[in-house]
Amino acid sequence: MPSETTFCFEDHLPRFPVPDFQDTLKRYLASARIIVSDKQYKKTEALVKEFGKQGGIGEQLHEAIVERAKTTDNWLTDWWTKYVYLKPRESIVLNISVATIAGYEPVQSEDDYITLAAKAAVATATYYWQIYHQTLPVNKSGGAPLAMFQSMNLFGSSRIPKHSIDEFTPRNLDDEPSSDLIISHNNQFFIVKAIKDDKVISFTEMKIQIQRVIQMSTEVVEPVGILTTADRETWADALQLLTQDPENYQSWHAIHRAITVISLEMIKCEPNVQPDHPNYQDELYSLFTSEGLHANGSQYNSANRWNDKIVACYVGRHGNYGTLGEHSHVDGVTVVYYNVFLDQQIKMMETGKSVPQEVSNQVEPPKKIQWRLNDELHQVIRQTAEKFDKTLKNVNQRGMIFNDYGKEFIKSIGISPDSFIQMALQLTYYILERKLPNQYESCTLARYARGRTEAIRATTPKSKILCKIWIDPKSTLNEKKAAFMEATKSQSQLAKEAGLGKAWDRILFGIRIAALEKGLPEPEIFNDPTFKLMNQFQLSTSQGTYGPISNSLFVPVHEEGYGISYNIQSDRFTFACSDFVSCEKTSSKKYLDTLRQFLGNFKRLFTEEM
Repeated sequence: MPSETTFCFEDHLPRFPVPDFQDTLKRYLASARIIVSDKQYKKTEALVKEFGKQGGIGEQLHEAIVERAKTTDNWLTDWWTKYVYLKPRESIVLNISVATIAGYEPVQSEDDYITLAAKAAVATATYYWQIYHQTLPVNKSGGAPLAMFQSMNLFGSSRIPKHSIDEFTPRNLDDEPSSDLIISHNNQFFIVKAIKDDKVISFTEMKIQIQRVIQMSTEVVEPVGILTTADRETWADALQLLTQDPENYQSWHAIHRAITVISLEMIKCEPNVQPDHPNYQDELYSLFTSEGLHANGSQYNSANRWNDKIVACYVGRHGNYGTLGEHSHVDGVTVVYYNVFLDQQIKMMETGKSVPQEVSNQVEPPKKIQWRLNDELHQVIRQTAEKFDKTLKNVNQRGMIFNDYGKEFIKSIGISPDSFIQMALQLTYYILERKLPNQYESCTLARYARGRTEAIRATTPKSKILCKIWIDPKSTLNEKKAAFMEATKSQSQLAKEAGLGKAWDRILFGIRIAALEKGLPEPEIFNDPTFKLMNQFQLSTSQGTYGPISNSLFVPVHEEGYGISYNIQSDRFTFACSDFVSCEKTSSKKYLDTLRQFLGNFKRLFTEEM
């Protein structure tokens, strides 16, 4: 029997189904009932009833999606990519991009750092080469293959800023493969030949190149990379101006078509407490979260990145490393598998002995990318840096490592670990605010052809009951335990249904876009205050479990919310939390402190006698 190749199942995956229209409306109302007031709910219920009438506009638009689904393997994906990711004009950093912490290998010397960076570069080139040669194993869930199409988007291309809507052209297997990595250091970018004679260069050769890049980048230069943090209209104008010069075009194109960018972070931030302090672990992890997400601004490492690359890699000076994901053409599950590979390769890779001089002499040196800048470009670079730095001052990033227990204890009491964390996050918010949050958890639709994501609405009738019982001093121990079990069961069922496409967020998005593309007025249901409220999330959450300290990194989607990622390990939980400084109601530190207290109390509660 022939062995599986990376994309061998793509043409055999099921098409993404179109959920039943009436079931969608019922699910929408069920979610809204918990969040909005009784008075507002009655108005929404009437609107939904009108929208769902037989032969009405809602049914007609739903039928248009049914027809669309007959001619494409995924009726959602192209619309989702276009309207959610490529059309928005804000900076992709913070607003669209998602970063990760993949791992941590403490470095004690410059040679340790260079070794770590070389491992990351070789691992990344190897992963790309496996994709191109279709030897990368097929991702699977429960033995069933998952869509691999996004793997082709990871490397060898980048998002291009354009007016009104950005562009992206993925590489195909028939295209000439990329062979270069871009290694950046001190805001300078270097072309490094990573693939020669149809194979990835050795660790020894890559280490030589990393050493050379660092040696060749000591001067201070204009930070052109900061332009990739600008809003898309500003960056589109700047790129057009930049690439009018043929040499600049060649420089940009070299980055655009390279496998990816490996950013060697030059400046090292230190925790504000000493290593023997009890909070040192959390303070260090908090640094990792901010460095991963945005690199701390133009005075630190933010200009040392090229944010248009679909997935890039960074290596921090503490020995932390991870990825930067431009979200338009890849989702979490695809990036996770790269992160797992990256982390495993870094930990397993043989480094060999010291490099003989004759070997060093045979390695073609890196080629520094040059830019020719006029006064207008100098001004745009300066203004972009100032604006980005100001934006970052409004972002709080905190991390927390909870070591008292992990998923093994949670499983031992019969609870899904993911559902447990979802309820813990919700209860923490309720304890602080005394009101239910609108809570979102992302889940993958990769079981379907060209599948992307769906939303799990974690605020349910069962979680509402749980929150009220939990803080009621009259509630008994048994009542709290029973309510928690019921709420997590409800959450697990919703997660299962969402993964099968049986949720309401994406189909209502599709109906809205169907009206837009047909040139029809927007249906009234989408102008209802309830619909707008249902898309203002106090808790935007995602699981980022793949390595011991791994996590995803993103900011809230609402000004009064939190962006929370979590890592579930057998013996601990790790959290990354963000909020906005401008919101007086939120504090990531206060939230995580309360969460830690809840987690500690929870085990004591559930280990007491019934």
